[in-house]
Amino acid sequence: MSNQTNVVIIGGGAAAVSAAKALRAGDPELKIDIYTKESIPPYFRPSLTFGVMSTPPEPRLISKPEFYVSSNIGLHLNMNAIAIDREAKTVTFADDSKISYTYLLIATGTHRVIPKIPGVKLPEVISLCDHRDLKALLELLKVRRNIVVIGTGVLGLELASVLLQVKHHVTVVGASGLLKNQLNAAGRAFYEEIIKKVPDFEVVTGSAVKEICGAGRVEGVNLIDGRHLECDLVIISAGATSNVDLAQQCGLEYDKGIAIDNQMRTSDPAIFAAGDCAEVACQTFGLWEPALAQGKVAASAILGKPEIFHCKCYGGFLNAFGTKLYSIGFVDGDDSVEMRDDANKNYSQIFFGGDSVVGGFMIGDTNKMMALTKAVNEQYTKAQAKEQGLF
Repeated sequence: MSNQTNVVIIGGGAAAVSAAKALRAGDPELKIDIYTKESIPPYFRPSLTFGVMSTPPEPRLISKPEFYVSSNIGLHLNMNAIAIDREAKTVTFADDSKISYTYLLIATGTHRVIPKIPGVKLPEVISLCDHRDLKALLELLKVRRNIVVIGTGVLGLELASVLLQVKHHVTVVGASGLLKNQLNAAGRAFYEEIIKKVPDFEVVTGSAVKEICGAGRVEGVNLIDGRHLECDLVIISAGATSNVDLAQQCGLEYDKGIAIDNQMRTSDPAIFAAGDCAEVACQTFGLWEPALAQGKVAASAILGKPEIFHCKCYGGFLNAFGTKLYSIGFVDGDDSVEMRDDANKNYSQIFFGGDSVVGGFMIGDTNKMMALTKAVNEQYTKAQAKEQGLF
């Protein structure tokens, strides 16, 4: 490429760093700059939760700061992009500065869904989405807390488990049962039976939070069914949605995420998107593995050596409360094989559509999760799944 060509990357997560590394590997002279609104270098987003109990209490960096210097990749912190001028090919930031680009990669991730309920603005109500949230949460955790976590998905339960390890009392609350996207009714019942015996921990399902109570500070939550739960800290983990505000502002196509083709190109040929903010083949993933892959694919297209991003089924793993869990694909239906070992707290089900494996989950013993992942993505028959020891 010409020395005048430059690539601007907005965002500081997996897709952004993956793209920058691939771009530098493909062109030693290309000008590459990462702009992130974060105050620290790009880090593993899943490690935010574990930052609560790490020493020091920080998320784990993807690469050390010196990597960006040695790789001649510009890293610009505290830079919040607010506008894109597609005609002028510039990005404007919150401090009114501007940067020009030849190619632009948007990798801005997601933001937490905050329910519109009374009391949500109280100072002891927080979500954990970025490093600033982690710092605020750590301040709140300097005294022992009685915490309500709103959300019974993977992230909510993972956070609850970590908070228990640093000696707080935790109640998770959700209108639906635990892990509604990862387990069927039988799986939820088995998992809840295990974790309900955990000290200082409660699970409340079947009703949503109606309001957060308190005169100037959090004193409890009221549920829709009339129950009241006392607490002095509320953490919201009620899902996430793709950051599409830049796409909306500059007229790019978007829906659940910024619309891209299988080379990560948006409706503007000079602009790409990757990671949790992007939607390809009507899917957003919100997972680490596809974000890394999409960053590399975007880089290959920018370098003029296009590759294709192939959608596949990704699983989710949870290690909390002393129990492991893995789930992938469709996890409900009448055509399934069940394996249960109550003595060792192991339970799994494999689900079929016709004669093909379409999903499954494992609670306790997850040693065969890679085999299950392969079975789902390669559409193993029942006979093949049995040969691989899945049941």
